[in-house]
Amino acid sequence: MPRILALGESGQLARSLAGLRWPAGFDLAFIGRRHLPVDSPGAGIHAALEAANPALVLNTAAYTAVDRAESEPQAAAALNVELPRALAEACGALDIPLVHVSTDYVFDGEKRSPYLETDAPNPLSVYGATKLAGDRAIEQAAPRRWAILRTSWVVSEIGETFPVKLLRRAKAGEPLRVVDDQWGCPTAASDLARAMQTVGSRLLDDDAAATGLFNFRGASEMSWHGFADRLLSAAETIGLARPSLQAIKSAELNAPARRPAYVVLSCARIQQTLGIVGSKIEDEIDRMVRRILAT
Repeated sequence: MPRILALGESGQLARSLAGLRWPAGFDLAFIGRRHLPVDSPGAGIHAALEAANPALVLNTAAYTAVDRAESEPQAAAALNVELPRALAEACGALDIPLVHVSTDYVFDGEKRSPYLETDAPNPLSVYGATKLAGDRAIEQAAPRRWAILRTSWVVSEIGETFPVKLLRRAKAGEPLRVVDDQWGCPTAASDLARAMQTVGSRLLDDDAAATGLFNFRGASEMSWHGFADRLLSAAETIGLARPSLQAIKSAELNAPARRPAYVVLSCARIQQTLGIVGSKIEDEIDRMVRRILAT
């Protein structure tokens, strides 16, 4: 039975992949951190892929703690640079298609118009810099069939995501302070998982399928404060008392890592070449809020 192998096991994107309906006859398997050396997760990847013999590899594993990465650059680089490099080299040697996920944090947010795949990156944080280095490692290794999906503000009801943390505090009646000077596009993890599935299927089925770097994100543009307001409005309709929500500036947070102020990704390439269009986060909010509050 052909196997699809996903790196990452307990994160929101891996669990969203597990929830998809896959083509008949395919077996979806996962490799998590318990299978890989913590300090050097790229070690042994070639042997692991040989043993698993997958038809397709999907990489959801990443170091995503943006602020903590400032004090843990080596740990961030291990997952965001070393692992993608080893994956790309192994997939190239074994001729296995690879789909990898990147981030809008590779940009500085100064452009103030949608970013193209060809725009020059300029990350402001260790997290963004390591993700960019991972992208470049894949491009340099250049397996025959590969795709990087550069995405934005991935959210869900799984794990310690922005909606989960916001609604937990709202449920406790805490006043909320959320930045209104960072703009982007929330992307449902389920939507990104479907995009990975579609891209991976194309790479499997068509040797002439488009490869390389693709932007993919949700279709709605907003600030974090605007997103918080939408989440609270949805929660209010099912009985949650609405706490106060104050708009603040990023400088007031004194966060260790700088974030780009405006990063909206242009998705023209993935729409035109593969027919993939991101969903509006509004289509996901009610379901997401109900599941979060139910737990």
